[in-house]
Amino acid sequence: MNVEFSAHGEHLEKDMFAGLVTSLAFHSESILLAGHGPCLKVFNVQTGQLLACETVLPHNRIHRIVLVPETRDDSGVQTRRLAVYGSKYLSILQLEISETAAKVTVEKAFGPFCDWIMDAQWLTEEDEYRDQMALAFAHNFVDVYDLSGSEAQRLDHVQCQVRCILYAARFYGNTRDTLILASGTVFNEVHLWKPSERNEQGDGVVYKNLAGHEGVIFGVGFSPDGSMLTSVSDDRTIRVWPLHDTNTKQSPQIIFGHTARVWDCQFVDEYLVSISEDTTCRVWKNLLMSQNDGDDDVNTGIDGLACWEGHAGKNVWSCAISPEHQIVATGGQDSGIRLWSLVSIKENKIDSEDDLACISLPTAVDSYVHTRNDFIRNFSVIHQDTVLAMSSEGHLLKYSAALIDQPWQLLYHDEAFRNYSIMETSTCGQLVVMGSITGDLVFLSPDNSFTPLKTKTHANKVFELFVEKSKDEHVFYVISYAFHDDIHFHRLDISNPSNPTLTTLYTLDLPAERTTIISLAVVEEESLLICGSREAALLIYRLPHLEGTLGEPLKITPSMQLRRTHGRQAISSVVIKPKQGQDTKGVTFWTTGRDGCYIQYSLRSLLSEGDVPGHTETQLGIASRGDTVTESQDLHLEKVYRNKVTKGWLERVVYLDGELLLLGFYRKRFFVHNETKNFELISVACGGAHRRWQFTAQDAKLDKATFAFIRKEQLYAYFRDGATIGGGFDESILQENYHGREVRAIEYLNLFPEMKNDAPLIFATGGEDTLLRLQQYMPTAKSGFVTLASIRKHKSVIKSVACSKGLVTLLFTSGATEELRCWKLEATLPEDPRQTLDMKCLEWATCPSVSEDLETRIMDISVFAIDPARGLHIIGAVYSDAMIRIWLFNEATRRFSMVIDGTWHAKCILQIQHVLVADNDGSNRILFFTSATDGKIAFWDVTRELNEAVHAVDDLDTDHARPAFKLTEPFYHYQAHMSGVNALQVQLYQGNQLLFVTGGDDNALVAALFELQDQHVQSIGERCTIPGAHASSITDLRFVNDSVFSISTDQRLNQWALENRGPQGVSLKLINAAYMDVSDPSAMDVIAVNGEIHVAVTGIGLQSIRYPQ
Repeated sequence: MNVEFSAHGEHLEKDMFAGLVTSLAFHSESILLAGHGPCLKVFNVQTGQLLACETVLPHNRIHRIVLVPETRDDSGVQTRRLAVYGSKYLSILQLEISETAAKVTVEKAFGPFCDWIMDAQWLTEEDEYRDQMALAFAHNFVDVYDLSGSEAQRLDHVQCQVRCILYAARFYGNTRDTLILASGTVFNEVHLWKPSERNEQGDGVVYKNLAGHEGVIFGVGFSPDGSMLTSVSDDRTIRVWPLHDTNTKQSPQIIFGHTARVWDCQFVDEYLVSISEDTTCRVWKNLLMSQNDGDDDVNTGIDGLACWEGHAGKNVWSCAISPEHQIVATGGQDSGIRLWSLVSIKENKIDSEDDLACISLPTAVDSYVHTRNDFIRNFSVIHQDTVLAMSSEGHLLKYSAALIDQPWQLLYHDEAFRNYSIMETSTCGQLVVMGSITGDLVFLSPDNSFTPLKTKTHANKVFELFVEKSKDEHVFYVISYAFHDDIHFHRLDISNPSNPTLTTLYTLDLPAERTTIISLAVVEEESLLICGSREAALLIYRLPHLEGTLGEPLKITPSMQLRRTHGRQAISSVVIKPKQGQDTKGVTFWTTGRDGCYIQYSLRSLLSEGDVPGHTETQLGIASRGDTVTESQDLHLEKVYRNKVTKGWLERVVYLDGELLLLGFYRKRFFVHNETKNFELISVACGGAHRRWQFTAQDAKLDKATFAFIRKEQLYAYFRDGATIGGGFDESILQENYHGREVRAIEYLNLFPEMKNDAPLIFATGGEDTLLRLQQYMPTAKSGFVTLASIRKHKSVIKSVACSKGLVTLLFTSGATEELRCWKLEATLPEDPRQTLDMKCLEWATCPSVSEDLETRIMDISVFAIDPARGLHIIGAVYSDAMIRIWLFNEATRRFSMVIDGTWHAKCILQIQHVLVADNDGSNRILFFTSATDGKIAFWDVTRELNEAVHAVDDLDTDHARPAFKLTEPFYHYQAHMSGVNALQVQLYQGNQLLFVTGGDDNALVAALFELQDQHVQSIGERCTIPGAHASSITDLRFVNDSVFSISTDQRLNQWALENRGPQGVSLKLINAAYMDVSDPSAMDVIAVNGEIHVAVTGIGLQSIRYPQ
């Protein structure tokens, strides 16, 4: 931990940190070094363990890690020296490491040098690495230093003959005689020159000029043998240049594919690995390694071998390749570190039929003899390497890939299944159900564990079958659906293998609207059936007496239906989330749709334990009109989250090992996307979605998985054995990510105020990436916190976040395009306080837009519960068009109603705050305060208007967008700053005194004290103004006891002591200052919990400090 000294003897201990990962380097195949802000972290990639974290480059980012090739090994502990640099500073470190522990020691620190360091290279003398290093600088010159002493001694200096600014540079060679520098210039060229070869003026001579880019050069790199060089540019291209070819006219390989600027590209055997501003890491084929001699054509490429999308927001800043070329590590602006398997590139993207198993019917097996017209009409995958195939002649055969000599076995033959059959299997593989064109159903076991059962259930063609497993291993639920016939719900009991019994429990009554059920799930413990239709309707049925004690089949109607859940596209699957631990309330489930979206729902019963649901009419909800909650007499359904992650459509969701996998099709490819970790697992060219297909997996890594499909009457299968293609690591996420763009809002959430000790510390953030994130402070985590939820619902930047407690806990978020949203928070404490809590963030309501200009932004909000017992909340909002609006939110109706609006500031309003002042009669006087870009602070008393609105809340609900009252002139205002007031804090100070502290674009901090009287305000003393409180504009501030914390774009967190000077007002005195490793800090928040004060600052990243309360 980094500790800043306090002038008062206290220490501000730096705690949580999330920032740019700007450098990565592998020490060995299992050990990865990461430059995370000023800290060097050491990870074991095989276990995911953080072995060490040390601040090695204070107040700077680590731009590159340069390892000495030599490693000493002493009794299992390896020792290695390395250098790290950033800006104008360089540190020499010693690394001591084993598989389970590491120690980083700063031997020496040098700087500032005269210019920005662009690259560093250790040099050898007599084949030994000593303390000599070559440094390349931003003005295209090279210095050689002796670093053996406490100060850097310059041994040599050489300026390149081309004097220009560099954005990139890289050395090749490790002696002063062989050293080459590739300089990437701002003039779109790469210059190669040797510091040892100089002209008459002593300048280094450029011996090769590589021109062709149409933008500045951001990165260059040599191949291991120095025969090729890569360059990446602002023009979004990668160019691979041959260096040793005598044919000087040979053109470079030009690669297009990234959708934004490219930062780096590295050679890995026959591959190229690149990283970009578009948040992807891509793998390409190096065509120069396979070109025929004399081929002078320019090679261009768009389709790469792999596109790894695991980082959020913007920019993958760093990349490293393991020594054995098995693993690629990437670090992003989102603070995340991801691992990717190079060896799995071919296995994860299947393009050729050579990688698939073509399963053809046998010539003869048992009593089956293949005929010319017989082919596989239908199939099911029952195990990882076992497939059931139904032939067009009515033969059911089992194919086992593990049985090489005789993989086929005849299970069943029935002429009723000639030319048509529908087949479905249980997830455990113990049961297969088949339906015929004449309405027959056949139930049998692939392992012959019970006697086959055939029954005539329908009068017409069976076109849908569903099989659901019961908790009783001998019981299955089967739902069958035939043309112009009822939907039957059956219960199959195979406890007596020689005499299995089938009971038809229910027939399902469909709504009057056209509804075709194509997906469903049974919730046995809640006696519920959830169905999805081709028309995007979600139906929920109660299942009375599910244990099978009914006589005749009972006709059941849906308790509720929610239509248009996926627009006009089909609900392709319904999947229930397994309950974990103490989570016994309600049901969480997902639906997927062919609109490319998946939706998470929360369903709970409104009945008390022991109550029996009565007959009710179906409750209708329509998702397309904004219904997020549907409630019947006995059920409550809420939409929790909706997201679209693919350009194609989604067919299924799989929940394995606590991770959410999305299955779908895009164009002619099938894909599996890990939504929890945000990357594509596999992609198979299968011809598209309009075909019979099945997928099964045993784990979230797909170590054991099978994808099978029919194409042109042929059955193809991809049998995946991940044990042979693993990358040597267990977890692909080495360090969790934060926001990938600037964060504009942060708020600590005191969700458990009654807890005095061990209270979980939760905070919410929102920013430019439009994500709302909920995080929990966890000191043992690699960054000091873990993410509980990440929700993308805002269309543009989130500028403010505020929490309010009424009947439930609500979170309000606002930002650009006049968005104001309400979320309901549900938090469940874990049994072990060291574990993360279970957090649900439910989308509850959206405030209507009332401005004519679509670009109007809500700059800030201030929220409180005016009547918690009735669930009434007040939201004060200020807008970029100088409007002030005060909304009332009613939990009962879940609607926003405008109470007051008006304008007085002639400029964009930046901040709004509220204060509740207790009157003698026990009521509260409600005051709002606003600040704008004109530097003025305005005081507003809205007590009467808000009290009237609360008393007549039902009248407000008739017209939500029409204000009940208009703002008049503020009852007081004053000029606080010469320009915009970015930070405004107000609190009751002593009695009826109001204390104001403001910070603005003029770098000033101003404190003012006022006496609040009946209808006016009296200033107390003179205002305390500190003109140069920061070196740049102040962006936020907070009160903490008798002090104030302020943060600025100068990255300094200042603590000021407040001193009451009686009739002379108040004064501010600087008592503490800490440099924060977060660039562009824009927001902060403070909370006192568990005996400590926590101050969090966020911008491009996050950092917090803590100290005893």
